Amino acid sequence: MKVGIVFGTFAPMHMGHMDVINIAKDEMDKVIVICCGHEGDRGYPRYPLDKRYELVSEEFADDEKVFVTKLIDTDPEIKKHWDQQQVWNYWVDRMLLHLFQRELILARDEITYFTSEPDYAELLENTPQSIKVHLCKRNRPISGTMIRDNPEKYMDQIVDSYRGYY
Repeated sequence: MKVGIVFGTFAPMHMGHMDVINIAKDEMDKVIVICCGHEGDRGYPRYPLDKRYELVSEEFADDEKVFVTKLIDTDPEIKKHWDQQQVWNYWVDRMLLHLFQRELILARDEITYFTSEPDYAELLENTPQSIKVHLCKRNRPISGTMIRDNPEKYMDQIVDSYRGYY
């Protein structure tokens, strides 16, 4: 099975994320959306990880092709001792194990990571797991930072489940 993986903090989830997810849906048999984060990350206090997971799950509740899961990010302490690539190598291992244990992926699945962030694509491509990456071009140039800084201005760029949370 061809499986697409889209991950992010989703603080909040916006139409740029949807661009990436829709590209993955067009190319893959199924798409796994992973809500990542930890207490005190850029989503806090407005968007705690459990709330983000709940809202993303709500957004895709009727979509039979999308599966949503939550993964607590790598312990921030290791970032003091490892370089960025080492952190990503470790994080990808944890993510794949998480997905396998929850039976969201199988060993024979063909996995592709979808991202619109060139830095993420490079880090993923340089992991020892020989990861396939699709660097996507978003149709809408929006970011979570822009929304967090001025939610009223960008309300139309926030997905429906999050908009209802405001």
